[in-house]
Amino acid sequence: MKRHPIRSTSLKAVGYAADTQTLEVEYRNGRLVRYQGVSAAVHRSLLAVPGKALFVVQVLDGGPYQREQLK
Repeated sequence: MKRHPIRSTSLKAVGYAADTQTLEVEYRNGRLVRYQGVSAAVHRSLLAVPGKALFVVQVLDGGPYQREQLK
């Protein structure tokens, strides 16, 4: 999945595949996490909020999404 750079102090890039509702979050420390079942609206919200890392913790990690650490 192609990931696009984002402006964040702890996140480096985000990738999204609408057909599979899969979101990947790459951290500046090299960690890579994949979330399944993420709607396009949640992806857009992540890109729009100023506190992206907090959004990941509160919405993605705290939500109903299947999480897989890839790195």
